[in-house]
Amino acid sequence: MGWRSRFLMLRRFDALPDMAMVKQLLQQLVRKTLADPSRHVDKPLVFYGAGNLGRMAKVYCDRLGIKIEAVVDQQADQHQQDPFWQDVTLLLPEDVPLQLKHSSLLAICVANAVFSHLQETLTEQGWQDVVHFYDISEAYRDKHPLSNGWFCAQLSTEEAEQISTVMEQWNDPQSRAYHLQFIAWRHLRQDWLFAGAEMQPENRYLIPEVKSVVHQQEVIADIGAHQGETSLLLLDAFNYHYKSLWIFEPDPENLSLIKSKLAKLISRDHDQVHLYGTALSNVSGMRQFFAGAGYACQLSEIGDTSLSVKTFDAFDVPVTFMKLHLEGEELNVLQGAEKTLRKHRPIVTSTAYHNRLGLYKMAAWLIKTLDNYQFFFRLHSGCGTGAVIYAIPSERYQRTNNAGVNNES
Repeated sequence: MGWRSRFLMLRRFDALPDMAMVKQLLQQLVRKTLADPSRHVDKPLVFYGAGNLGRMAKVYCDRLGIKIEAVVDQQADQHQQDPFWQDVTLLLPEDVPLQLKHSSLLAICVANAVFSHLQETLTEQGWQDVVHFYDISEAYRDKHPLSNGWFCAQLSTEEAEQISTVMEQWNDPQSRAYHLQFIAWRHLRQDWLFAGAEMQPENRYLIPEVKSVVHQQEVIADIGAHQGETSLLLLDAFNYHYKSLWIFEPDPENLSLIKSKLAKLISRDHDQVHLYGTALSNVSGMRQFFAGAGYACQLSEIGDTSLSVKTFDAFDVPVTFMKLHLEGEELNVLQGAEKTLRKHRPIVTSTAYHNRLGLYKMAAWLIKTLDNYQFFFRLHSGCGTGAVIYAIPSERYQRTNNAGVNNES
């Protein structure tokens, strides 16, 4: 069934799970517990990976005053030309001194890889202390709200029953497999790999089941737009044929970059593009906001900025396609959009990996609230991240199952 590496278990499954298998595996999870995997930096810190996650990790460490000894990357020569890394030593894997491998804490900063595979390879290369960066960030939650490394030390029988109820509503067995994989990482830091349910890093928010039903008159809401990447991704998938685009991004730095990136689009389609520097939640009021943190900007009690928060319902947007990525605020925002969801029945694509709500509560709320929808769960990156819930109105899903963008007007 699997093998144990030096640090964690990898389990392989030859088939996608039916409900009988789901219940059996959930009971196995209930019987086990996880010791706190969070890790303070107690020796020289080295990153493995200078891509997007490595960059985010550097911004994080710079903010907390954690020194980075070096960064190891297969393309170190290319990254050395990037001003972003000018104050850091970059090394090719073959150039790392043995002494550094023995004395340092190596933080894996690679999102789209099976952690246990990469950890095993690095251990065989001589690295003595290998963790994921998110286990480091989890140790500093009192100083920074980044929560991608959260863990579920205990899983109760009642929670397993609630999870099982949600699993019964997924539209395909792949969703059950991805959901189990997500839970296994969060609860036990184990990689569970199911044949037929491989990681899907290339199609976040646009899985085939979604692409086959979108049309050229979508009213798009990009909630938690970061720097506009997903807005551009969606518009490209729709061949830039759309009715309107509503962007919500409360961080001033991110919002400024959105205005720069989308300047031509905003100028050309000024009547169609609506840009708001507003934070959303389930109720209107004032909240603390953690700003200037790139991907990790979020509503947080340790935020140093106070801002006004509104509900999505307050904007009265006739949305047909809703994307949410909000660092854990997704369910609150969905609840603050309930009237709109019921009235306009949009496609909903929402990240679900930033806190315990992703175990079952977010999915359970969507399933209860959205009548006659098809629900899917996918993983688009490793280590329990990149989990996205997809909700597609049945009237769309049944009308067309052909791949690509429809020409509906």
